[in-house]
Amino acid sequence: MLRLNTFQIFLSSSAAFFLIILLTHLSAPDGLAGVSSNISGAITRGSVKSIMAKSEVLWMKTVRQRHEVWEKFGEMGFTSPISSKVFPAKDGPTYFSFPYSVWDLVPASWNCPYEVERIGRMGDGGKWVCGMSRYEKKSRPCVLYSFGVQNESSFEQEMLERTNCEIWGYDFSVEAFGPAITNEYASRTHFMKAGISGTTDKEATPPFYTVQDLMVMNGHTYIDILKIDVEFAEFATITSLLTHTASLMQDFPIGQMLMEIHLFGNEYERTEPHTLGQFLDWWESMEERGVRPTWTEPNLLAVTLGLSDKMPRLAEYTFLNVKDPKSVLW
Repeated sequence: MLRLNTFQIFLSSSAAFFLIILLTHLSAPDGLAGVSSNISGAITRGSVKSIMAKSEVLWMKTVRQRHEVWEKFGEMGFTSPISSKVFPAKDGPTYFSFPYSVWDLVPASWNCPYEVERIGRMGDGGKWVCGMSRYEKKSRPCVLYSFGVQNESSFEQEMLERTNCEIWGYDFSVEAFGPAITNEYASRTHFMKAGISGTTDKEATPPFYTVQDLMVMNGHTYIDILKIDVEFAEFATITSLLTHTASLMQDFPIGQMLMEIHLFGNEYERTEPHTLGQFLDWWESMEERGVRPTWTEPNLLAVTLGLSDKMPRLAEYTFLNVKDPKSVLW
């Protein structure tokens, strides 16, 4: 995890970055003139930048609070196995020793400057999208990657109906998108039976690919929306993409991520992150690149289905890339 003084420098530079953007934009003659023409039509580009600047301040507050918890409780819980310390409070005495859970440390504290709408069915499978109205311009091409399809494609179907998005889907456990995809929109879908990982293995059956290698295969340099639900492979997958793009001094090439995070312990401890500290390292590696959590909800299926130790180890997050120069949101 980043040392506190290093992260303070990062926070200060981030705040300065957003202040410059805000002042530059608001000083332009047309800074408040452009008005969206749809559901978020009351929001001008100038006010979007203002909301972004305020959101950055709110996000930085939660980062500081996270580090304060680290400083106070770090030796008692952050190096322990995920199986035992992400939900440490079991009763009164343990609550006073560890008054937090893992999800308390990573709140969705960065406000989406537009409407947030659930796309797809209620329950498992649907996703919360920031600024759906911004993607609905039929004339604009849109690239959407969907990792982890299973047999439920209501999210993909609604995106096809309402946007001009073309969708690339990957799942090693099924042969195609789910039956929700209708013939009318099937021509804008592409499916490969393949897994997603931190390393590419074309010889495996089925094969596994990194995000960056799939983008090269498909001729893409940017993904508008990435949906990822890949049963704890999200950690290696996103780490690989972060490392790859940083080594080439490239922007993180995703505008919005809709991710289910799986913090299983016990039988899954062979995979990273092994500890709460490692999970927060991974989380902050995304934050360093401009990735911000803007929406979250618990997925309680781990509890109701009795998975692992019946703790709420699954959570849905919507992330925005606030340093993205190609985003349709700003």
